[in-house]
Amino acid sequence: MIIQTIVLAVCLIGQPLTCKDVNLLVSPEFGASLQLPFWCAKQGQIEAQNWSTSNPNWHIEKWSCPPNDKKGVKI
Repeated sequence: MIIQTIVLAVCLIGQPLTCKDVNLLVSPEFGASLQLPFWCAKQGQIEAQNWSTSNPNWHIEKWSCPPNDKKGVKI
């Protein structure tokens, strides 16, 4: 099983200058890769919604699916 990362950039709703990155580990369906734009867009939206539901005080600014060896590297 391949595990890949979706990175959410989130900020507190009540304190919009308080932001952080959240790494979600996911396993793409049927061996697909999150590096393909379609899979990142599809799975990213699903995972972002799930995370948002569990974290109502945070607002998601954006998400990305960086290669595992590029996590934390600003491009």
